[in-house]
Amino acid sequence: ETFMTENPDVVVVGGGIAGLAAAAKLAQRGVSLAVLEARDRIGGRIFTQRDPAFPVPIELGAEFIHGLAPEILQPLQKSGVRITEVEGDSWCHTNGRLSKCTFFGQVDKILAKMDASLPDEPFLGFLERRFPNPTHDPELKEAKRRALGYISGFNAADPELVGVHWLVQGMQAEERIEGERAFRPANGYADLIEIFRRQLVEAGAAVRTGTVVDRVTWKRGRAEITMRNSDGSSTLTAKKALITLPLAVLKASAGDTGVVEFSPAMPLQKLAALNRLEMGKVIRVV
Repeated sequence: ETFMTENPDVVVVGGGIAGLAAAAKLAQRGVSLAVLEARDRIGGRIFTQRDPAFPVPIELGAEFIHGLAPEILQPLQKSGVRITEVEGDSWCHTNGRLSKCTFFGQVDKILAKMDASLPDEPFLGFLERRFPNPTHDPELKEAKRRALGYISGFNAADPELVGVHWLVQGMQAEERIEGERAFRPANGYADLIEIFRRQLVEAGAAVRTGTVVDRVTWKRGRAEITMRNSDGSSTLTAKKALITLPLAVLKASAGDTGVVEFSPAMPLQKLAALNRLEMGKVIRVV
């Protein structure tokens, strides 16, 4: 949409899934708002492609629904989207060959020894402390290698940085939603993006793509957004700004590409929290 609400109640900076979900909730409650997204599309790390020669959607980002996650499943089910459970075997790459994965049991035994009641420590430290291998037992060595691969692959985490407490909390959350199960919407995650987009349009919210936010000048009850698009620079004033930018953008230093300047600067406790957060990196081959 190319129109812009004059002085909306809320400006949402970032049109990824977090910004869209929050904006849809606000819009349904009668809050006037504008969503600003730097890319030429909404959805962020959700990016579904369709190829007429291929019967199923191709996901370049988020791929499957992890367990019975109500935040994802409820909007899809309410909109009548067909959802199928993923079935089949898991295959792994071992010694240059593809074979069925047989190591999950070993990894589970290692992960089960993590204890959130003890002082927190990086996963790598836990692994070396709890599973020393002075005799170089090849089976234990392989199990530890697989556990490290699981943490860096499935959790997209650096084993030297990720805390045992966070991993335990994540595993407990997975158990609550039957995280061993996986589901796919008929048209991929694009179905979820379309639901939120439709809710925003129906509520009269402005969704502006290709709009880069350079500066947020704020005080209690007022936020002024300095932005630019193909037509040039402009400002937008709202009662509040909701910031849903990627972690890397929020952690960027002045002068870095894509950095958003906050005036006054963000509170020290927020900056300290951001500096202790990491976003894992994953390489996808489709």
